[in-house]
Amino acid sequence: MFHRLDNALAGMEKWVACVCLGLTTTLAFIQVFNRYLLHFEIMGIGDLYVYLYVICLYASLAYTTKVGGHTAVEVLHNAIERRRPSAARVHGLAAQVVSLVILLIFLSPASHTLLAAIRFPEWSTLVPWFNISWLAYAMFLSLCLCVYHMLRNLYLFLADSRRAEQ
Repeated sequence: MFHRLDNALAGMEKWVACVCLGLTTTLAFIQVFNRYLLHFEIMGIGDLYVYLYVICLYASLAYTTKVGGHTAVEVLHNAIERRRPSAARVHGLAAQVVSLVILLIFLSPASHTLLAAIRFPEWSTLVPWFNISWLAYAMFLSLCLCVYHMLRNLYLFLADSRRAEQ
């Protein structure tokens, strides 16, 4: 059951990121087409595609954490793995632990931002009834999902290490 829930969560993160990126691209195209070819700007589309891109960014951050994707870290890890596979396992464990500690440190100011956004909502200037504090909510949710995925990856890494020793 846990495996199905985990896969459903990752699928949702990937789906949200893909849909938001597609909508962002489409809305940006429409805005550029209208502005530069028709000389007619549709008010609010720019804000909307920026908001969708932020959601895409947060969802892809959580999904990338789940699959263990890094760019700069992988180059060093691959170089270590070619020379000494046992050292690569230690490096992988150290990278996961350090990443988790850094993320937990970032969670504290993010929680303060979340509480401030809940207490003092920020209203949009273009659409006065639209609460743009959801950006803080989305950031905090994304960080919580990253913590969850890092803890899961750490657990799976340690479980695989135990199986490899036996």
